[in-house]
Amino acid sequence: MHDLHRESIVIVGHSDIIASDVDWRRESGERKVLERRHMPTLRKGGVTVICDHIGGDAPYGYLPATQYRTTHLQRFMRTLDHTYGDLSDSEHFTLVLGVDDIARAKREGKIGVVICLEGGAPLEGEISYLRNFHRLGLRCFGLTHDMRNELGDGIRERNAGGLTNFGVNVVKECNRLGIVVDVSHLSDKGTEDVLATSSDPITASHSNARALCSHPRNLPDHFIRDIAKAGGVIGFHALDGLVSDEPGPTIEHVLRHIAYVAEKGGVDCIAIGPDLMENWDPPVFTAVYERSSIVGSLPVQRYVWTYPAGMRSNADLPNVTEGLLKMGFSEDDVRKFLGGNLMRLFGRVWKPAA
Repeated sequence: MHDLHRESIVIVGHSDIIASDVDWRRESGERKVLERRHMPTLRKGGVTVICDHIGGDAPYGYLPATQYRTTHLQRFMRTLDHTYGDLSDSEHFTLVLGVDDIARAKREGKIGVVICLEGGAPLEGEISYLRNFHRLGLRCFGLTHDMRNELGDGIRERNAGGLTNFGVNVVKECNRLGIVVDVSHLSDKGTEDVLATSSDPITASHSNARALCSHPRNLPDHFIRDIAKAGGVIGFHALDGLVSDEPGPTIEHVLRHIAYVAEKGGVDCIAIGPDLMENWDPPVFTAVYERSSIVGSLPVQRYVWTYPAGMRSNADLPNVTEGLLKMGFSEDDVRKFLGGNLMRLFGRVWKPAA
């Protein structure tokens, strides 16, 4: 691993490890799931912190007992319990509530976990839940997944609109509490509304440049500029379908997205996504694919869960560092990309611990 990468704070800005793997395994009686199944990969990638989305709008949970008889709120609360349980069981992982926790994790050689939501369904239209979620550790909040909820429209709603009145209130309350607002998966009109509403910088935690790949999950140039101008951060996505319109992309295509976003928004707006669904069991991939044909009468976009050569695992993150240095980015720039920019964002948005 390159010395620069090893010495840097490396923040994975979007992952779904706990909701997709830890939750149902602990529900089945397993323990130390993060440590046994995910720590080796994260260690190899030099990861300091994962921003892990432990609930939201998607049908997280892969056992019938954990999925079909529970609401989004129940699944989030159960997964939150399993999060604290798995962290408590391990000497190698630690909860992150503030930027000092990230610095301490780096010093102590631990892996920090930031609790995030990907979609507002667990709020059930109740703003007080957001305050309670913050008390329980929520620090980043993606307002929607791909579909409509009580906050606004996701990217795949027909004639998608923006934020609802409740969604606007949620953004304002996130600002007051110190929760980072995430617009990945949100409709274009919704992203406009967030930029107009939020007094804090925001993130698109796992989105690429639409100019290089036409997928609607990616950002047009004006959003790249506007997010950057407000002090926000954009994390690259590693899924093939969001990297290239053509099959078989490589890490070079990923690096082009990073360079393009840096060109349009500056070096202070780049971060790591990368939303890698690694270390899942193959049957889970199959289950997700089969269950994603239609949700709530809305045809679901079919994803092929493949990633570019050279960026198929968080263990491959040193390849990003090496590639960016070869492209001519300075060591200071790369440190920002790896974690410095997210540290700055978190330091500005998160409130000091009481």
